[in-house]
Amino acid sequence: MAATEEIELAAPLQGSHYRPSPRRLVGQAILHLVLLVMSFVSVTPFVWMVFASFKHFQELVRSTALLPRVWTLENYIEIIGRVNFPAAFSNSTLQATSVTLCSALTSAALGFIFAKYRFWGKEKLFTLLLSTMMIPFAVVLVPLYITIADLKMSNHLSGIIVTGLWSSFGLFLMRQFMESIPSELLDAARIDGASEWRIFFTIVLPMATSALAALIVFIFLFNWDNFLWPLVVLNSPEKQTLPLVLAGLRSLYWTRYEMWAAGSMLTVVPVMLIYIFASKYFIRGLAMTGLKA
Repeated sequence: MAATEEIELAAPLQGSHYRPSPRRLVGQAILHLVLLVMSFVSVTPFVWMVFASFKHFQELVRSTALLPRVWTLENYIEIIGRVNFPAAFSNSTLQATSVTLCSALTSAALGFIFAKYRFWGKEKLFTLLLSTMMIPFAVVLVPLYITIADLKMSNHLSGIIVTGLWSSFGLFLMRQFMESIPSELLDAARIDGASEWRIFFTIVLPMATSALAALIVFIFLFNWDNFLWPLVVLNSPEKQTLPLVLAGLRSLYWTRYEMWAAGSMLTVVPVMLIYIFASKYFIRGLAMTGLKA
C-alpha cells in the first residue's frame, strides 16, 4: 500500500515538473512564427520560379496568379535546343563529379593521416594547410590562371578539375571525424596482418560514411554552382558549364523571365535530387563532426 501511495503521489509531481510555463510557451510560439516567416520568404521565390517556368511570356508579365492557366513545356524545349544546354549539362556533370570524387578521396586519406599518424611537424603542417582557407580566391586567381596556362590546360575542363583535386575544408572535416575512430580497432587490424591501405578502405572509410556524405554534398554543390573560375578558364561555348550558359541567357533573352526560370530549374533539379537522397547522411555527418548547418 505504501509503495502504491508513493507512485500515485509522484505521478502528478512528475507531470507538473515537465509542464512548460506560459512565458516559455509564448517564447516558443514566437520562435516558431519567426521560423515560419523566414521559411516562407526563402521558399516563395523558388515556388514562383517553378510555376513561372511553365507559363507563356504574355501570361507571366500580365497575370498575377501563381499557377499557370495554360501549362507549357515550350520554355524547356527552347532552352535545351538553342543555348547548347546539353553540352553545358554534360560539362558540369563531368567537372563536378570528377572534382567531388577526387577531393573526397584525398580529403579522407589526408584526414586519416593527420588524425591517426604521428610524424614531425604534423600540427604545423595541418595549420599551414588550413590557413589556405583564409586566403580569398581573388588573390590567387591570376597566379593560378598563369599556372594553368603554362600547363596547356586553359580552355579545357581539365584546367578546372585539376585545381579541385583536394580541399582544405574537406581535410578539416574528415580529420575532425576520424579522430573519433578508436585507435584500438586499427591496431587490432594491424596485428591481424592488415595493410594500411586495407585498413583505410575496409575499416576507416565504411565508418566515415556519414562525414564523407556530408563532404560530398558540400563539394558537389560548390562545384556545380561555381562561376568565377570556369569563366576565367573556359572560352569556347561548347566547353562552358551551366552557370556560364545561364549567365548568357541574360543577353540572349533579356526580358524573357520564363526562359530564365526554365534554365534555372534545369540547373537546380539535379542538386535537389542529390540532396534528397543524401540528406540523411548529410545531417548525420554534420552532427557527428561538430559542425553547424
